[in-house]
Amino acid sequence: MEKKEVPKEEIKDPIIKKLIKKGVIAKDEKVLFTARQKRLYKLIWPGWIIVTDVQVIFYTITWFGYNLDAYGYDFFHNISVRKWIFSSKISFISRLGVAKMRGLPKEAASEAMQAIGKGMRARLPIQEEPFLREKGVTKTSA
Repeated sequence: MEKKEVPKEEIKDPIIKKLIKKGVIAKDEKVLFTARQKRLYKLIWPGWIIVTDVQVIFYTITWFGYNLDAYGYDFFHNISVRKWIFSSKISFISRLGVAKMRGLPKEAASEAMQAIGKGMRARLPIQEEPFLREKGVTKTSA
């Protein structure tokens, strides 16, 4: 009997496939969230925000190629989300400057921020106790 390899989940998104092929996203990275800019904001080629468990990627197609900005979670300082009537914006301050993407669907920026938080928490080691205890210090009851 021959063993057949069962493929993991098949990736259907062509943008994700392209970024895996280019080596921007590793094959073992989990894509937590993707969103595309609304056509009203960027008519010809809308940009994409892709949140993985390792990084956040801003991908935009241009006339003669593409713009690609990838930020690892170690570079973040502040993340902010703005919502308007029909759209939203996510921006964050990193060591390299300010990165932002406007014209996302209304709930997409807050969902991206939640996915970023989930990715950051996945990278942190789990601590059993929230505070470190000094040796020799005991609990006293009042």
